[in-house]
Amino acid sequence: MKKEKLVSIIVPVYNSESYIGNCITSILKQTYENIEVLLIDDGSTDGSGKVCNAYAQSDNRIRVVHQENAGPSAARNKGIEAARGEYVQFVDGDDTIEPGMTEAMVEALGEQHQLVICGFNNVIEEDGRLVSDETFCFYKTGSFEKEEVLKFFGELYRDYFIHFNWNKIYRSAIIMEHGLSFDTNVIRGEDMLFNLDYLEKCSRIKIIGNPFYNYMTSNSGSITSKFRPNLFENQQLLFQRTREFLQRNNAYTGKNMDLVEEFYTTRVMACFSNLFHPKSTLTSNQIKKHILKIMWDDRVNEKLGYFKKGDLEKLLVGFMIANRKVEWLYWYFIIRSTIRKMLNLFGAKSKKWI
Repeated sequence: MKKEKLVSIIVPVYNSESYIGNCITSILKQTYENIEVLLIDDGSTDGSGKVCNAYAQSDNRIRVVHQENAGPSAARNKGIEAARGEYVQFVDGDDTIEPGMTEAMVEALGEQHQLVICGFNNVIEEDGRLVSDETFCFYKTGSFEKEEVLKFFGELYRDYFIHFNWNKIYRSAIIMEHGLSFDTNVIRGEDMLFNLDYLEKCSRIKIIGNPFYNYMTSNSGSITSKFRPNLFENQQLLFQRTREFLQRNNAYTGKNMDLVEEFYTTRVMACFSNLFHPKSTLTSNQIKKHILKIMWDDRVNEKLGYFKKGDLEKLLVGFMIANRKVEWLYWYFIIRSTIRKMLNLFGAKSKKWI
């Protein structure tokens, strides 16, 4: 019988004492047994490190690395350095994976593919209770040349199949040969930048419909889950890198361009909303300065037409940007955030830009 190739499963761990046990257990239950589990404890201040050590003592496939807190990108990079496997998977420390994930991903990878993408479950919990469990599977499955994938890249991007590393399996040789790593200077979206770099080195990609990954939204949070002072700058970087990737590959055209830019305007909306976050440290004058910065940004103004393609709310915000209505926009989001607080108080669901 042919020996199974080793798969390195890298898990960045930070203050997830309540969840890391479930995560590790789900990995150890894989039907594909030739795995090494690299638990990178990124300076946790709770009991996460001790939990990792205890699991390592019970299963020799687990290795634990403890490091000073440096962020998830540094933790994943440390895992890549330590990996011995021919293939690499990533799992976040507060998520779980289905028992057949690694086996199915390795089988799909085969000899001809460099990347496999699968579906996922978005599990939302509040106060330990399951609120919803939504499944996301890309409508188009099969084996594709990179050039074919680039034709429907915008749809993959819109539906969040490019943004994350946990619903994929990679070849270590490609990562090592091209010196690919996670950018430690990017505070959010580093997964996607890594995926764009990796995808550029691929010739053939497999997309499968199985939702093998369980993404716990309540623990990981959304783009609006906390106040982010540099969110606009972060989003500008991510979208510029996406545009450059598509331009290099002659794919920044037609539907791809439209879907990426429509997504961009949604992120601009999130950047405005972020300024009014309950945990924001900004004064009203500082908020207005940030609004002006976004309002006068060249790229935002170039894409004003995409605000008109959105819903009424986006159309209204686009009008205020175009007409430099700083006070209007300020009070619009004040009222909007107040309404959201009231809805949340009564247990109603308000719109979120994730």
